[in-house]
Amino acid sequence: MEQTALMSQREIAQLARVRKPAIMNWRRRHPGFPAPVSGSDEQPLFPADAVLAWLLHTGLGHADPETLRAEQTLHTLTAYARRHGGRRTVAVLSAALCLRHLAGRELPADLLPLARRFDPDGEFLLRELADTPEPGDLTQLVEQLIEGAYDAGHACRLLLSNANRFGWPELAADALTPELVALIRQVADVPGRLRSGRPVTIADGNAGTGDLLTALFDDVEDRARLQFVASVADDGLVRLIRRRLLLAGLDEFQFDVSIDELSEEFADPDLIVTRLPYRPAESRDAAADLDSVEATADLLGAGRTAIVVGPASSLVDELRDGAAVMRRTALLSSGMVEAVVRLPGGVYPARPGYPAAMWVLTRDPVPAVRGRLLLADLSGATFDHRTVDAAAEDITLWRAEGHRSDGHDPRTGRIVALASLDLRRGAALRPPGPASVTLRARLAADRPALIGEVERRLSDEEQSFIRYAQEHGELVTGAAQRDGGRPKELSVDALRRARRVRQLAGHRLSPEHIGRRGHHRVLGPAEVLAGSSSRWMDRLTLAAEYPQVALTEPGDLVVTTTPGFGVMVDDDGFSVIERPAAGLRIRAGDPLTPRVLAALLGTARNTTRSPGAVRGARLRDATIPDLAADEVARLDDVLRRLAERERLLRRQASLLAELRELAVTGFADGTLTTLYGTNF
Repeated sequence: MEQTALMSQREIAQLARVRKPAIMNWRRRHPGFPAPVSGSDEQPLFPADAVLAWLLHTGLGHADPETLRAEQTLHTLTAYARRHGGRRTVAVLSAALCLRHLAGRELPADLLPLARRFDPDGEFLLRELADTPEPGDLTQLVEQLIEGAYDAGHACRLLLSNANRFGWPELAADALTPELVALIRQVADVPGRLRSGRPVTIADGNAGTGDLLTALFDDVEDRARLQFVASVADDGLVRLIRRRLLLAGLDEFQFDVSIDELSEEFADPDLIVTRLPYRPAESRDAAADLDSVEATADLLGAGRTAIVVGPASSLVDELRDGAAVMRRTALLSSGMVEAVVRLPGGVYPARPGYPAAMWVLTRDPVPAVRGRLLLADLSGATFDHRTVDAAAEDITLWRAEGHRSDGHDPRTGRIVALASLDLRRGAALRPPGPASVTLRARLAADRPALIGEVERRLSDEEQSFIRYAQEHGELVTGAAQRDGGRPKELSVDALRRARRVRQLAGHRLSPEHIGRRGHHRVLGPAEVLAGSSSRWMDRLTLAAEYPQVALTEPGDLVVTTTPGFGVMVDDDGFSVIERPAAGLRIRAGDPLTPRVLAALLGTARNTTRSPGAVRGARLRDATIPDLAADEVARLDDVLRRLAERERLLRRQASLLAELRELAVTGFADGTLTTLYGTNF
């Protein structure tokens, strides 16, 4: 096999979860560190397999051994995929993993006799293995995958989750975030359905890679009474889903996956879980989307349920097309739609600019649901496990009990009468009242408990500040008059030419690729001036659309001169800089620190545009004092101590703001009052 991919020092630091200077120290202090095999003196490249083996042997860095072993396998597979293509690699390896699982032993060098034994009709793996590239290496690759992921099933998940890395990004284009999958799984409640003692049939008419189907029974031990039916318009994905279900421990007779529409044999599924097919915004047709929802509803028998995820523009937003308005009105008026949830942005990680919503439908729901609808708007919520659990509980209780005057008060939405919605005019489906009130609604008995919890945390933070002050004493900087003249000044351009700092370019980013969730923060002028960011980019989008973008490293500075001058330190790193902002990276070994450079730039000269000037301020012209190394160290110590106290005080300020919001929200929705004499 050919050598695996090469890694830069930045990539090694990211893998080992350390800063880049640590890699330089390892190279100097550890003779066994792998030597570079390519690149330049400034950008040496190292063999990935040797680096990973060295990290596993020495135990240095902060990455756990399981992550390193998996990464070692993935680097080997990346080299294999470069030779044979990403789609072919995923197909062949998933087929080999499936055969390994069915055989229960290590695969022989000649796979075909064993493959024909388990798949004589070629329905799920024989075709892929009959055209295997480099068959002599396949057994070794399979064993490496299993070693890095514990078993063949988890190895297949690892393989599919890294399809973008192997050159098949389309495979994950319709994947949902773990939080949304968890919400769907809780609402579907497959373990609860199995407690009835009869078989449970689950269907998906747009199954993609089968990720939703397999996620539904992750926590189900007794899978013998499960049956699955699925369809997808791609023969390769049909075969992939069959392999995934086999790897999950199902028998062939338990599923029917085809390229055609759902089989008539399973025309009455107990549960349908599906996504509407993605269409670009310019070709999106709300009427067609709602026709698909109606077709899904037609498959439901009495008491059966469907969970549908689709574009918010069709399911919850205002409609202007008359045909779409009529279809949505008919569906909602049918009494089958029990809950409508507007989802947070970014639930499709590969499509961060694709707002989505979820409908829960049941034919013949409990009578107390009729004429009413649970509307929830999570678009402004933090989509974490608490929100997921609260939303799932609201939907589950509403479906079980319906409307009761003494019933559960939803925490993530409102129960509204269908008659109160302006359906025939295509109005947006939103719960009444301010979003903050809707999202934080609680039973009257819960509200004091929430406030009591915040008060307890506030008391803990106050005690933490007191302990810090006792341990470190009063804040005394030891400030004294400095002897001598003023330090000479240097421009940022002079620092760059002296190779003390390196300037990092900002990048032009398309707004449709930026969302509220993702893996890499986006730092532009607005974020720099505000000192924080709520915009994110998914790593798949970054790799596919901006392969030339280099991420920041921990400690890099991000600076903007437009619309005003601002600077922030990116402590976490791995962010994307958006033009017209730019970055500064201090060279290793320079006495300057990120804290000091940011502080000095905050008071720098030549950072504002002169009246009447044609050209605005430029970063290269910003001028700062050239402090001696000992002065930099003293200033950095002062700034560090100030930052520690500011951090402790900000925690208290944040809790005070939360306490204020809870109190105001409680009075606003009528669930809270206070006793006379109580002090907040």
